[in-house]
Amino acid sequence: MELMSDSEKEIMKLIWDHGGAMTISELLDQIERTGHDWKRTTVRTFISRLIDKGMLISQKEGRGARYVARISEEEYLKTQSVQFVNQVFGGNVSTLLTSLFGQQCLESKDIEELEKFWVQGKEKLK
Repeated sequence: MELMSDSEKEIMKLIWDHGGAMTISELLDQIERTGHDWKRTTVRTFISRLIDKGMLISQKEGRGARYVARISEEEYLKTQSVQFVNQVFGGNVSTLLTSLFGQQCLESKDIEELEKFWVQGKEKLK
């Protein structure tokens, strides 16, 4: 999966948050609410790049188009997480966790969640 720019991620986040599909007009309305002053041509450029990267497809709708996410946000996050661990930590999750614990950037609620995932993961392996 090709990396997205921060702006492209913002476009995808808006689309994911609105059920996975939006028209250009709907996108422009939502973008305006975020405080960006992106013009229609700028948004079209981002959409075109996202289509080229396989993140969106264009479906004809009346005289316009509806842009549909080809991958869910959850799938994207899973893929990016695996790529991050592979690239930065050589695929070694324990090195990632050691780094997180060593930096003391985890709160007790994070550790409790990790414990739950750990137990669930062990159950799946049985």
